[in-house]
Formats: sequence, structure tokens, C-alpha cells
Amino acid sequence: MTAHSIDHVEFYVGDVNQASHYYCGTYGFRVVAEAGPLTGFAGARSLVLAHGGVRLVLTSALHADHRAARFVHRHGDGVRDVALRSTDAVADFEQALAAGAEPVSGPETFEEDGVRVVRATVAATNDLVHSFVQRDGDDEATTHFLPGRYRPVAEGAEASGPALLRSVDHLALCLRAGSLETMVDFYQRALGLKHTYDEYIVVGGQAMASKVVQDETRGITFTMVEPDPVAGRGQLNDFLDGFDGPGVQHVAYGTDDIVHAARELRLSGVELLSTPAGYYASLAERGIEVGIDPAVLQDLGLLADRDEWGQLVQVFTRSPYARRTVFFELIQRLDARTFGSGNIKALYEAVERERARTDEADDPRDAVPAGAPAKAGV
Repeated sequence: MTAHSIDHVEFYVGDVNQASHYYCGTYGFRVVAEAGPLTGFAGARSLVLAHGGVRLVLTSALHADHRAARFVHRHGDGVRDVALRSTDAVADFEQALAAGAEPVSGPETFEEDGVRVVRATVAATNDLVHSFVQRDGDDEATTHFLPGRYRPVAEGAEASGPALLRSVDHLALCLRAGSLETMVDFYQRALGLKHTYDEYIVVGGQAMASKVVQDETRGITFTMVEPDPVAGRGQLNDFLDGFDGPGVQHVAYGTDDIVHAARELRLSGVELLSTPAGYYASLAERGIEVGIDPAVLQDLGLLADRDEWGQLVQVFTRSPYARRTVFFELIQRLDARTFGSGNIKALYEAVERERARTDEADDPRDAVPAGAPAKAGV
């Protein structure tokens, strides 16, 4: 396969303007392109958002029988397409089909002003798809997202300081119990990824199995998790119930300065999950020293871990959606290649506290943080 990075992540949303306002107002994205009926995008409106090396596409339906409307009705706002940057989209598409993937849309070519983009899409699971995107002549994918289909938008100036988000580090897929091996096999056969890491995690009365698939450059990484049905119910089950099946549970953004990014995001209204104070007292015992004052780590809820290659710092956000499905992660890698397995227990304990707090609320909608898309997931 010739795909070795994430081109963009597309969300289907109930209200594209409201969703765009949230991501631009909290995460610092800018609207750089748009599509709709006037550009040949029938039945829906779509906005392309950019921040650093991250591209998000937000799409909402203009009528009830559009696939985006059906998606939102079933799943709430969520990830529809994790698109992969390819140097030969047609060959990758054909190889995926030969390996058993189901086609969603065959190769299409978009050309304008000397820029050419080829796109083809295959199905993954439960309305999640993967597009192969080949870009010739516009590596940044900002001015011409899909030439002739999207038109550029000049909306505000770029941030004067360094970007908070550098890239999509990885995406986590929440799967039904018993389907993990099948999905790992699919991603190896159809997308040419390799199984690089696995773990079984027990947190209280809950347990889950986790496996990671990546391309050889680690530019494409999916972590996959499934609940152990023998153990108690937890947030994985909540996601599967709220999303009506498997899907992208969280998107992890790589950053070069997680302290600055976490502070800025918290100031703008992103709610970061908290972590017990005892966690920070144990960092020294674990031999972890990431060059950040432990008081700063604790204040921002940052988690630190190490593997055989190096260390990392990460933090997770509270889901902004009414269904409590998709959430986000910030991660700064200090040469570490894994995903903070030493922190997973702390993460799931934090999510369980959030779950308990929501259950205790008189009205779960009261717990949606200020600035979040109130209609998301409805």
C-alpha cells in the first residue's frame, strides 16, 4: 500500500455551523474550504477546518434522506471517514478490494488550476469508511481540498504563535466484544497495516483487550479496544450503546508543547479529565521525569509514561457530545512509540468518575461544557 499518513478526518454532524463554531472557538481551527449545492455537493454542506497539520471535514445534511442525516440519526455526531494520504489511490483501492474490502465509491478525479486529486473509498465497519486520497500539486490540501468540488474560504488569520496541534497521532476504535481479532485481520489485509502492540487491561470490575495496527512509518495508527464480556460493564459499553455499535472512540492529536496546548484549550472551554493526586506522587517511583513540574502536570491533568524508546505526556478531554461518545486526546511524544499503557488505568478511572458524575446529574444535558455543540448527537 502507498498510504502512510492521515489526510483528514471527516465528521458527520447535525449542524455544520454549530460544530465549526465549537472546533474553531475551542481548538483553534480555521475554516479553509467549503462545499455545498453551489459547488456540486448535492444534499449536504461541508466545511474543511485546518490547524497545524490536522485537517477536519465537517459535513451535515440538507435533507433527511442524505446519508449524513441517517448517520447522525443513528450514531449522533461522529467520525465517518478516516481518509488516508496515498501516492496511488487507484492501486490502493484495488488492492483493498482484492483483500476483501467492500467498495463505497470508486476512484474519482478532481482537477482545477493544475491541481489533481484522486479519491476512492472502502467500508470498514458500522458506517466507518476509509478514503484513499492522492494529491498531485497541492501537498498542504488547504487551497484545493477537492478541486472543483470545494472552494477556498478566507476566514480569519492564521494563529501568530506555534500551532497547538501538529498531527493526528492515532485514532482509537471501540469494538464489540469478540470482534477485535477480525478487525485487526481486516486492517492488515485491506490497508496493509501491521499488528504492533497488544495488551489486556483490568480496571476495577472492568476489563478490555487492546491491539494496535500501524503502517511502517507510524504515520497511520489505529488502537482497537473491545470490552471483555465476562467483566462488568463500563465506558466501552456506554460508547457502543450511545453510538449504536463500533466506531471511532477518540482522536489523538500530536503536539510539540502539551503544557501550552492544554492551558490554551482549557482557557477556551475544553474540559480536560482530572486525575487522582496520588497518581503524581507515584511518577518518581516509576522512574518518570519528563521535564515538567509535577504541580503543572497535576494542575492540567497531564499523564506521563515511558516505554523502551522514551517517554510521553498525554491528556484526555471530556466528550463534548450529548451521547458521551467521541472524545479527544493530546499527546506529546518524547521518543516514546507506545500509547501510555501505564496511564490507561488512570484514564479509565478518570472516565469512570465522569460516568458516575453524569449518572448522578438530574439531567445529563446539564453536564455539557460551555461552548460545546448542544445539538450534537441529538
